[in-house]
Amino acid sequence: MDERTCPQKFGWSDMNEVFERFVSGIVRQTDSNQDERNDLCEELLSHLECSYEDLHSQGYSKEEAVKMAMMNFGDDQEVGKQLQQAMYPYRREMMLVLSVASLVFAFSVYTLQLFTRGDAHMIWLLLAVVVSTSILTITLHPVQSMNRRLWMNGLLLSHIAVFVAGSLLAGNLDMRYSVGLSIFSYAIVLLAIILVYRTTIYDYPSSKQPLQKHAKWIHYINITIGIVLTYITLFFAWGIMLFAGDMNPAFLVILIPLIVWGIFYMVQLKLLALKLKAPAYAIAIIEILLVVGAAVIWLLNTFWRFGM
Repeated sequence: MDERTCPQKFGWSDMNEVFERFVSGIVRQTDSNQDERNDLCEELLSHLECSYEDLHSQGYSKEEAVKMAMMNFGDDQEVGKQLQQAMYPYRREMMLVLSVASLVFAFSVYTLQLFTRGDAHMIWLLLAVVVSTSILTITLHPVQSMNRRLWMNGLLLSHIAVFVAGSLLAGNLDMRYSVGLSIFSYAIVLLAIILVYRTTIYDYPSSKQPLQKHAKWIHYINITIGIVLTYITLFFAWGIMLFAGDMNPAFLVILIPLIVWGIFYMVQLKLLALKLKAPAYAIAIIEILLVVGAAVIWLLNTFWRFGM
C-alpha cells in the first residue's frame, strides 16, 4: 500500500515528493475523509512551498530550504495531532473512553453472572467485545480508504443495541451490583448516542448533500426515531426470550418497524439530494406521528391492563 495520503499532481519534482511524504504523515494523524484529506494536503503543501520559496530567495540552497521549511513547520506527528484536535475536538478521546469503558462493563457483567448465578451469556459477551474492540481499532488505526461515517455509525449503532441489551442483563444481577452497573451502562449508551449524532451531523457531513442545513434536521429526527425503535425492539425481544419457549422465525416480525424506518431514512436523504425538501419533511412528520401514535396506544393498553 502506498504510504502517501496526498494525491500526486502536476508531475512532482524530488523536492515536492519530500514535501508530499511529510504532509502525508501529518494528514494520516487525522480522521478526515478523502475529500478533506485532499484539501488538507493542498493547503499544507502550499504553505510548505511558500516557505521554501522564501527561504530559497534568502540565499539558502534548495536542500537547506527544504529541510528548514519542514523544520519550521514542526514535527509531523505533533502537527497531525493538533489538526485532529482542531478539526474534531476530543472525538478520539471520547471514542477511546467509550471502547475501554465498554470492555470493562462487558467483562464485569459476564464475570458477575458467572460467579453469582453460575451461568452467563457468552454470545452477548462476544458481541460486546467484537464491537468495542472494532471501535478501538478504528480509533487507534484509522483506515483511510473506508467510508468513516458509514462504518463508524454502523459500529456505534451496533454498540447501542448490544449495550442496551447489556443494561437489561445488568438489571437482572443482585441488587448490590445491578444499580451501579445499570448506571454505568446508561452512561456508555448515552456516550455512544452522542457520538452517533456527532459523527453523522458534524464530523463527517456528506459532500454529496447540497442541502446541509436541512440534512442535519432530517438526521436529527431519524437518528432519534431509530434509537427509540431500537430500544423498543430490544425490549420486546428480551420479553420474548424470557417468556416464550422456543424462538420462532415469526418473532422476526418485531424487526419490521426498524426496516421500514431505514427505508424511510434513505428515501428522505435521496429526496434532499434532489433538493426536494417538502416531501422529505413530509415523510419525517409521518414517521414522528407513527412513533408517537404507537407509543400512545402501547401506554393506553398498558394502563388498561393494570387498571383491570
